[in-house]
Amino acid sequence: MALSGCFNLILNSIEKFLNDWNSGCTLYTKKCGISPMLSSNPLTKQFLLAAKYQEIHALKQLQKSCASLTKLGDFIHQLQKERGMSNIYLASNRKRFASQLKQQISLTEQTQTQFYHSIKTTFITDNADTGHTRLYNLITHSLQSLEALPDLRQQIANQKITPVHATQSYTQLISCLLNIILEAADGASDPRVTRLLVAYFNFMQGKEYAGQERACGAQAFASSKFTVEQKQQLAHFVQQQHHSFTFFNEYADEHVLKCYRSLTDHPVNKQVDQLRGLLQNLDDENAQPLSQLSEVWYEVTTTRIDIMHKIEQNLSDYLIDSAAMQIAQAQRTLNSNKQVISSLEEQYMPMTDGQLAFKQNTPQNTAANKLNSNKSMYDLIMEQSQHIKQINQALVDAKRVITEQKIIHQAKYILIEQLSLSEEQAHKKLQKQAMDSHCSLYNIAQKIVELSD
Repeated sequence: MALSGCFNLILNSIEKFLNDWNSGCTLYTKKCGISPMLSSNPLTKQFLLAAKYQEIHALKQLQKSCASLTKLGDFIHQLQKERGMSNIYLASNRKRFASQLKQQISLTEQTQTQFYHSIKTTFITDNADTGHTRLYNLITHSLQSLEALPDLRQQIANQKITPVHATQSYTQLISCLLNIILEAADGASDPRVTRLLVAYFNFMQGKEYAGQERACGAQAFASSKFTVEQKQQLAHFVQQQHHSFTFFNEYADEHVLKCYRSLTDHPVNKQVDQLRGLLQNLDDENAQPLSQLSEVWYEVTTTRIDIMHKIEQNLSDYLIDSAAMQIAQAQRTLNSNKQVISSLEEQYMPMTDGQLAFKQNTPQNTAANKLNSNKSMYDLIMEQSQHIKQINQALVDAKRVITEQKIIHQAKYILIEQLSLSEEQAHKKLQKQAMDSHCSLYNIAQKIVELSD
């Protein structure tokens, strides 16, 4: 359990005690006609403040994580471009995109270095948080997978790999990286930022399907033929983009949706649709000389994906700003609590003879102050407890979606590894099993994950 969770558990226990005490007060008052007073335990005050300190610390760590996700998004974006260029390069027998691919690899390597530096400074520290084992393991797995990237590039340069297998290799690397975002969202403790992370992941997932569509179409145009299976694959990528962006719309707020409309209203979408129509008319047997359109397709789809990347960057900045606003709000609450507690402590400070004589001339003043101080302390703890309850309740829905998406992705990965399937084939297999069993996609995925354990 994370340290902040321990403090919240203590506060919940204190709340239960205060509720019991409050009930007891009513009975005591009825019996004796007087109001009992709860002693102000210094340890209670310390833990009240400590819980808020932990909340601020968790929000600051979340803010740093969001900044690292920005670097991750930049790296994925360049890796997606490299995948598309590699497809044209391979499918055209090294006649197209040779120089562009070399330049792109250099850009990808730059963003990869920046991403590595960011996660190192964010997560590998002396004060690293506990309770994020899954996230650290996933980052480790992703870094290990990326060690195969130089060998993949060498195979592409020497044409020792097919365009299909090259695409699958890049896609698996990108899938591992995208799962880091999903795991980061699962570990987030603030409901607003968590919802934005869910929106961010689904937007990036939609953009990834757009990248896979770009690679698939580039390969088809470069080779001037398009099989029935490839046409089905292209339709799958378009369908999954729609699915991901639907999830994005559900969890994004108005500020982010306004940015998204810049994509949906852009004329480049019509150009993409026109080229999609050309692809669907390509015949596998009667190949037409359309290889020159591979670069046109790449440029048009890249324009659309670059717009997505700008929206993605805007969302990244908004995530960081949202975390900063939550930090500021928590800090204001902390300062307010400190002021209240400080005023309470003054009421219990030892008095001089003169102060004592003055107090004695005002009967019931000490009892009233003590009762007010106890009531103030009670209110502070109840407010903090209510704040925790609201956070936990708001997190339930977002966490449910995250859990389901993680299980579905995990089940796909199991099918890909065990049955040597593509992502599209694994998804269709899950869908078929869900339809045949009259179950949800999540329930089928859950069974596959349980059987593999």
